[in-house]
Amino acid sequence: MRRVLQCSLSLLALAPARALAQRAAAPPEQGAVLQIDPRLIAEAAEVWAVIATPTNPVWPGWNASTTPILFYLPGEQDVLINHPHPPRGFVPYRGPVRFPGGAIAVGGPPTILAADGQNTSRDVAGVPTLVVADALSNLRQRIGGLLTDPRPNLEKAQALAYSQLATDPYHQLMVIAHEAFHVFQGRVAPAKGANEMLLTRYPVLSVENNVGFAQEGAALAAALRADSAPAFRAAVIRWLALRQQRRSQLPAAAVEYEDGVEFSEGLAKYVEYRLLGALQGRRPAAEMWWIQGFEGYGDLAPRRAALVDEMLQNMRGDVVVNNDPYGTAPLRFRLYFSGMAIAAVLDRLSPTWKTRVLEPGTSLTDLVAAALAAAPDDLRRAVAEARSEPDYEVLVAAKTRLAAAGGARIDSVLAQIEGGEGTGIIVEYGALATPRVGLAFTPFGISVVDSSRTIYSQVPIAARFPDGSEVVQTTAAPLLQDRNAKIIRFRLARELSAEEMSRALSRSGALNIELPGVRVSAPSATVQQVGRDLRIVLTAPRP
Repeated sequence: MRRVLQCSLSLLALAPARALAQRAAAPPEQGAVLQIDPRLIAEAAEVWAVIATPTNPVWPGWNASTTPILFYLPGEQDVLINHPHPPRGFVPYRGPVRFPGGAIAVGGPPTILAADGQNTSRDVAGVPTLVVADALSNLRQRIGGLLTDPRPNLEKAQALAYSQLATDPYHQLMVIAHEAFHVFQGRVAPAKGANEMLLTRYPVLSVENNVGFAQEGAALAAALRADSAPAFRAAVIRWLALRQQRRSQLPAAAVEYEDGVEFSEGLAKYVEYRLLGALQGRRPAAEMWWIQGFEGYGDLAPRRAALVDEMLQNMRGDVVVNNDPYGTAPLRFRLYFSGMAIAAVLDRLSPTWKTRVLEPGTSLTDLVAAALAAAPDDLRRAVAEARSEPDYEVLVAAKTRLAAAGGARIDSVLAQIEGGEGTGIIVEYGALATPRVGLAFTPFGISVVDSSRTIYSQVPIAARFPDGSEVVQTTAAPLLQDRNAKIIRFRLARELSAEEMSRALSRSGALNIELPGVRVSAPSATVQQVGRDLRIVLTAPRP
């Protein structure tokens, strides 16, 4: 199975033609017109009928009725629903589309978010708001991922299925619920969640860790599919034993990261799983029948089973994310699904777990261990049995090959950064009074070189320093940070001309230069040419 996810690539302009057509067709008295797909509003109304009530069956105590919604088409239009005070520039929508219990306002261009596919939560005018991208934005992102797929174009075109282009309405329902839950999490447990910088110390290619994850996935799938209490308990004991054994070999920062992502993203994925159960048998609104691929809510059990299948595939490492099986993207997605499955297991183990998991310092793993109260001998026996099965050696061999291929891939990228084509940019920050750097990056684009070196990729990276210096990529290029040497470095897409190099070298003191692919500014710096590289040394200003 191959899954391609890109975090913020915008490669094809698909929206303007539809926008112009809608403007032309809109009656003058309607005022603002919708350029986002109106089915998003119908889908949100379906989700709100379940989660925006005092008796929310997905998560008791969570009432989303006051949570605002932002739908957006990058560069074209923002649509705000149920926002108490929309930002300046938004106007009321008075057309025929309605959202039960919530006013609709329309804004842009420009839009609040410019990047495609940003299904997330964020503050809008000071109010936590769930954000969902228009279907065209998500499609453009998927096409961007397809374009970066290394397979030959003809092979990609022949393999392209309608399912890769279509928008699944059930998936859209789940995404809306997922992002709405993030708003709830931010309100009731703002201090919980993952510190993405911990990824820089995660042993992504560890053979033992990846084998353990795969076996955990099999145990979780067995637990969720169990049709008897003894089979369920045996599967959960095996999962807990495998997890405790695997984590005993991990650094504390890696365990902390897993717990954080399983809380934030894993529980939001669990909300998707539970939403399907809550929708089962409901009568959909009439508008839903106009959506391509919608079949009602008669039997959603296969979709819940498909989520369990996805969990198993992700935890085995069978899903390639961002065309990169060696970086952090597959790991991060793995934790979405493990968190979902552990939460579903807790539904059968501990009726009060949803209240307790919001408490500081409490993880999903802790709650299972407490509810299960497994004997140490049972845990030891479960690990021994799992390691004696034929699948264990198959997994070890597969993950050993993955580690070798991943190491070779990282070495190749490292060699390109250090001496490949294009002018190299090296920024040294060790001379600063506070030699520290903050990086803006995507957690889906990290490759761990070793304990002090990390490569960031997939999106343009921004680096900001305590003295106010900034290095901002305008074109995505793999960037290496060496925390011991206190440097960041990457390569431009081409060699600088002699004139461009001369202009960069003529700067002294305060620095403000723009090169093809990067902007660099600093209160005080020196610039040198070292071979084919441009070395920028950030310095403390003279008193």
